[in-house]
Amino acid sequence: MILNTNKFKKVCSMILAATDTSQLATLTETLELVTRGTNLYMNVTNKEYYAQVIFQLDHEEPFHATVNAQRFLKHISMVTSENIELVVSDNSLVVTGNGKYTFPLSEIETIPEIEINNVTLTMNISGQILESITNYNAKQLPANNESTANKLQRYCYVDQEGCITFTDGACVNSFTLEKPIRLLFNARLVNLFKLFHGEMVEFTLGYDPLTANLIQTKVSFKTSQIKLVAITGYDDNNLINSNAQVYETIRARATSTYPCRAVVSTKALLDSINRLLAFSNEKGSKPVGTFTFTSEDVDISEGNNVESLKLADGTSVDGGYFMKLDLNNFKRTLEGFNEDYITLNFGDKSACVVVRNTIRNVIPESDEE
Repeated sequence: MILNTNKFKKVCSMILAATDTSQLATLTETLELVTRGTNLYMNVTNKEYYAQVIFQLDHEEPFHATVNAQRFLKHISMVTSENIELVVSDNSLVVTGNGKYTFPLSEIETIPEIEINNVTLTMNISGQILESITNYNAKQLPANNESTANKLQRYCYVDQEGCITFTDGACVNSFTLEKPIRLLFNARLVNLFKLFHGEMVEFTLGYDPLTANLIQTKVSFKTSQIKLVAITGYDDNNLINSNAQVYETIRARATSTYPCRAVVSTKALLDSINRLLAFSNEKGSKPVGTFTFTSEDVDISEGNNVESLKLADGTSVDGGYFMKLDLNNFKRTLEGFNEDYITLNFGDKSACVVVRNTIRNVIPESDEE
């Protein structure tokens, strides 16, 4: 079987980003390739999610192989040849691209799907919404998710008004869904939202009993070419209900009206922070910058180093204002921006809210000297 590398490689790279190498069970490491008619199905699971992507072939060709998912996905993500050839031979999958590589076949012949037996809700969700959760909210999740003391900080909270994530700061992504929901999505699931490329997605929610006292929350995202089913948690509603005020407070903080507003070049601001951080990193201390605003300029200082930037039209800072912000936190926020200019809302001695379109990042003011 010969496949064009481009699409196959792109899908493998996306799934690779969501695989969990800490899982030791064989099933979590297995990927299945199987043909039905002129379709090639790539199926992969880690028991927490099940992903299926369909590739169109130009002819029917019987094919079935199960291999180590991590090794196969990692290899395909690095192939640069125009085409990839897949051949099953002597209990192995032989992959020919830049070279010839052999993958032993797994003892598991078929990967089981995750089924939703008790469906409670269905609706359509724009793939652009799903991608925005990946592009913006996921960046707020901590790198070492499982060791985070606050369990809420490990997840993207999604309801009919948008998505919220928070650690040192917060990201509030505003959108509208057809029907009310309240769910928690982890980073591995959110990474797989990239598969949908802005398509309209059929969403399904269900709750299936695992035991008499334990309910699994399950979700499904489906298009004509992609199916993604996941177990998002156990009795999530109890966790969400007991912390509902946290999300209400964060959303209110992000959308409040602030006394001051500054419009500034995204690139100029990021460049200034990077230059200041180059000196700060030499000292090994937490980099906190002081931002001193007038109606026309902002001075950004860290230690003895200072930069000055002109503010753009739309700025409103009457009487001046200064605040201290974590420069690393600010840098991570700005690195996700494509807009030429951003708006900063501030002035109540609590936080600076960075605004671009429907995304608002809340950066708390620092009280460090």
